[in-house]
Amino acid sequence: DRRQRQMCIETGVSESEVTRIKCELDRDHGSYKYEIEFSVGRMEYDYEVDAYTGAILKAEHDYDD
Repeated sequence: DRRQRQMCIETGVSESEVTRIKCELDRDHGSYKYEIEFSVGRMEYDYEVDAYTGAILKAEHDYDD
């Protein structure tokens, strides 16, 4: 979907490389955001995206040990 493609563009990977994707809509202090987690190889990515504007609120990545 659109959010997955946006995260792939942001991280510089292709959609075919993405595994274990998890996307949840969450309400936080009256606003809605998507919490998106996925892996590419041993790298784990964690994003929060404003559900209304599509703005990336948080972007983190780390190696899976």
